[in-house]
Amino acid sequence: MSASAQRAATGSELPLSEVAYNRIRDDILSCRLAPGEKVTERGLVADLGMSMAAVRNAMTRLDQEGLLITQPRQGSVVAPLSLHSVGKLFDFWALLAPEIARTGIPALSDDQLARVVENGSRLSARVVPDDDAATRENLLTAIDAALHIFTLLAEATENSYLIAAHRRLIGELSRVWRLVIQSEFDELGGRVSALQDVVRFVEARDAERSAEFLRTHIEASRRRVLSALARWPSVSRSEITVVR
Repeated sequence: MSASAQRAATGSELPLSEVAYNRIRDDILSCRLAPGEKVTERGLVADLGMSMAAVRNAMTRLDQEGLLITQPRQGSVVAPLSLHSVGKLFDFWALLAPEIARTGIPALSDDQLARVVENGSRLSARVVPDDDAATRENLLTAIDAALHIFTLLAEATENSYLIAAHRRLIGELSRVWRLVIQSEFDELGGRVSALQDVVRFVEARDAERSAEFLRTHIEASRRRVLSALARWPSVSRSEITVVR
């Protein structure tokens, strides 16, 4: 199939390597490709219906971002997670997120501010009685909104190094929260909704109070996530696995 035909089939005007990258990355972040799962170029080509060149380019980018780990003569695996790595992830996020808020909030354009507020309206993870699927979906929506708020703040800084660090961490955070939701979703709504305080600080352009709040909030989240993951029957000494 030609490149133009493949673009037509995917319904996108983006380069094929970009389409492949976005789809594989989304599968990793949503845990459809689970931590530690082996992936191959040929398997992804078959799954995506795209060229080997596009998939190979996408896998190279994902390897550079740390979401895939390439092992010589052994193929690639989705980057595994362990309790230790999750703890280190939150340690770094506790340093990075307040700095994103401190430098990003004063630099927000009016349009970016409006988008932060709009995402803030989706932070309330409403519990639907007797409908776990709907409750879980509401919580996923709230988590995606929270992560997008930080993306907007990072972009406002116009600091390429900070933006790159944020992009690397936000993918890992997305994976961790989705894993936790599988067993703890009904108790996490309040944790996400607490970020509505940050939105109020953003609206007031109060960067320092926002940063101070985030330091406390992220430390509480770190303890909560590690406690939840440690109770999983599938957690081994080294890696967190997904029971399908």
